Amino acid sequence: METLYIFTDGELKRKNSALYLIPLKKSEKAIFIPLKSFSSIMVFSEVTMNKRFLDLLSKEGIPIFFYNYYGNFLGSFYPREINKTGEMLILQFNHYMDIKRRLEIAKSILEAAVDNMLYVLKNYKKLVQREINYVKKLKGTFERQKNIAALMAIEGNIRKTYYKAIGKIVGKKDFEFEERRKNPPKDEVNALISFGNTILYNIVLAEIYKTSLEPSISFLHEPNKRKFSLQLDIAEIFKPIIVDKVILKVINSNVIKKEDFEEVKNGVYLSGKGKKKFVEEFEKRLEHKVTLYNDNKVSFKTVILHECYKLIRHLKGEEKFKGFRLGE
Repeated sequence: METLYIFTDGELKRKNSALYLIPLKKSEKAIFIPLKSFSSIMVFSEVTMNKRFLDLLSKEGIPIFFYNYYGNFLGSFYPREINKTGEMLILQFNHYMDIKRRLEIAKSILEAAVDNMLYVLKNYKKLVQREINYVKKLKGTFERQKNIAALMAIEGNIRKTYYKAIGKIVGKKDFEFEERRKNPPKDEVNALISFGNTILYNIVLAEIYKTSLEPSISFLHEPNKRKFSLQLDIAEIFKPIIVDKVILKVINSNVIKKEDFEEVKNGVYLSGKGKKKFVEEFEKRLEHKVTLYNDNKVSFKTVILHECYKLIRHLKGEEKFKGFRLGE
């Protein structure tokens, strides 16, 4: 199912079982959108709505996410949860409280994430071979870590090295990127990473919503720092092969150029035009078909949902969780 992105200012209303968008500008036509084929809605414009519209979203099970002018996440309307069970809540809690079982899941997530980073870098071996070797060396130390803090410290060093490699790659297209800096993003590449990661987190949350998983209990990230943290865990696996691949695509193909950004005090953000360009490529990437079980071809968004069900089967003791690797 697709994600609906709204960039038009106006009023969101319910018309039968569809979304009815009345643009603020009188010169623009109203838009009628049946919601059956959408799994989530992302709103980047100024909109108003009423309870009848929210009631429609609740009945259809569609979360809606709101972003400010700069593309930063503001909040969401998360429909009444109908799939949640006490059994799953207890299973997640027990796995979180047992450090051995928590580490097993956390390591599986990170190992998949790092393998996907290496997948992204492999096409640029001549340029970033040193970084590839160092990332592989650090990945080999995951297994002997005894707590989450130590695991995350290694992950931090891996990501620093990985981003250094990304900086070398995009530097060929005159985009400077030395290190991850956010709030606000320091440069154009940081702006793309922040925007892409934020959208991916909410795409993952929309897929978690379809399952019995409780989104506030996570294993790699600490669950006490934000309301929904399981989305961060699962998104970790997909950030390299979805967000970072889109970033390399829009830069290497000149889809997004320097004029698609706006400078603010001490930072840079995507412009409205830039956000539309990025979202278009992002959605193409989400719908990109990859091979899953038994040579079945499915979209990345379906793979994310499968990842949620794999985690459920692990929690139930039915099979060991192994994060998705692109190219296996």
